[in-house]
Amino acid sequence: MNNAMRPIWLGFVPVAFASLIVAGCQDSSAPSAQPTIDPSVYVQNHSTSPVSTPPALVVVTPTASPTPEDTIAKHEAQVANTNKTDLSDLPQTSASAKPTSKPKVKDEDAYQLENPTLMGLKLGTSKKLVLDRFGKAKKQFVMDEDDDAVQVYDFGDFSVGFNAKDALEFVDVHSTEIDPGLRGLHLGQKAEDAVAILGKPNSNTKYVLSYKSQGTLLKIDIDPSENTIQSIKLFADR
Repeated sequence: MNNAMRPIWLGFVPVAFASLIVAGCQDSSAPSAQPTIDPSVYVQNHSTSPVSTPPALVVVTPTASPTPEDTIAKHEAQVANTNKTDLSDLPQTSASAKPTSKPKVKDEDAYQLENPTLMGLKLGTSKKLVLDRFGKAKKQFVMDEDDDAVQVYDFGDFSVGFNAKDALEFVDVHSTEIDPGLRGLHLGQKAEDAVAILGKPNSNTKYVLSYKSQGTLLKIDIDPSENTIQSIKLFADR
């Protein structure tokens, strides 16, 4: 090269090199217009496999927590779908209803020799008066063993019978849970208690104590093994 041109060339090289450096800095500092490439996407799209299948997109929908209204609605639906459709046999109890109390006998209606009664009832009392006093019977049937059929009304703790004229024919007490109106004598007590309260009977065996008065017969059945009262009946002494 001509020696005269060497200084010029040597001066040009540094200037050109500096220009390239400045241009590179400007390019690196400018924002890139190209999107950032995810390496994993690049690998998937450039797999060596002949056919590249993109991964399936799984969408997960969050499950909402049940609200109190939803819970109540579900409970009502379960009740409505129960197999029981007839509710007529379920007890319909009023909030103000009171337990049925046992009937009580007034002191003036208690048994006396001059006024023989049981449950405070005298033989011959009309059926209407008896039912008005004790209400509806639990069971009702007819005893037709005799020519004069007897209508029986069972109240649970005791039962009564009426003849064809609807007059009281007998009273039968068969529960320890009721006061029969015998001045404190109850079923389950000893035979000696009956004698102490009612006095000496007209008939006294290990099976029966009998008291006769005013055309009536008060019969007290005894359990001989326990010597306790099992039942008490009042009926006509014929």
